[in-house]
Amino acid sequence: MITVTVTRENGTPVGFSVSGHANMGEYGEDLVCAAVSAIVQTAILGITDVCNLSAGVSIEEGQTTCILSKEATQEELRKAAIVFDTMLAGLRSIQASYPGTINFRNKEV
Repeated sequence: MITVTVTRENGTPVGFSVSGHANMGEYGEDLVCAAVSAIVQTAILGITDVCNLSAGVSIEEGQTTCILSKEATQEELRKAAIVFDTMLAGLRSIQASYPGTINFRNKEV
């Protein structure tokens, strides 16, 4: 199962991590994992390249993390929240089509 954890500070999303595998196909042929990877990587590009926000990003086998800089302004947090919410909408759509493959969690820091 894929676990998506949204990190929040006072309810405001400040980052996320995605880990695990959907196990819906052979390695390299799992459509759910491929779709999740594409959405997550696009969200990271939205944060770093489109919104030009500073974020710590780690992409490894089975684990991707994106955490905004502690110095993010309220306007930057607002922009990031739009990207995070869009990512979550896409992932929820996948979850609806493939139940039992994605689990969502919130972590307050």
